[in-house]
Amino acid sequence: MFEGIQPPHVAFYSESIRFHVESAMSSIDALASFAEMTNQTNGSYEITGGMQDDLLNHLQNLFLHSATVSRYFWPSKPGKNELHKKRAKQLQEAFGIEDSSPLKSRKLRNKLEHFDENLDLYLNNKPIVGYILPAYVGGEIESEGVPVHIFRAFYIDTGEFEVLGDKFKVQPIVDEICKIHSQFYPRST
Repeated sequence: MFEGIQPPHVAFYSESIRFHVESAMSSIDALASFAEMTNQTNGSYEITGGMQDDLLNHLQNLFLHSATVSRYFWPSKPGKNELHKKRAKQLQEAFGIEDSSPLKSRKLRNKLEHFDENLDLYLNNKPIVGYILPAYVGGEIESEGVPVHIFRAFYIDTGEFEVLGDKFKVQPIVDEICKIHSQFYPRST
């Protein structure tokens, strides 16, 4: 019936996207504070259990909200009369989002949006033996052949967030969220 979003309705989509981007930005700010602290101490710091959990929670929050933002630009279904597809195209153009965006990753979206199902599969796919780490922050783990099972991890040396065996680069997601955020809050020159 329509060719995507009617002009007065763009504000509703923008507000929906802004909410998720702002939540992701709160986590980005927290992650930046952690990075600043590690730079100031030249890596000489102790990650307490609480700090580790906070860091992983912020990473998961960043990725969850990024996955939600992704749906506005790449819907899972085209919709009746391709309404969702047309809406997505309009929003991509309005926000300057390209198909090469790291937000487009279905692997990332599916891993987090269907986390409960993915956890079922992860835990029941094969025997869980070896090192079992519910949370980890640090350098890549050298397991010397012993299987390692990690619920959530952040590898400081590679800048990757791991959840249930899949790794995702953090910086490209941060960059894309910051790009979208800057459209809501442009810097004054």
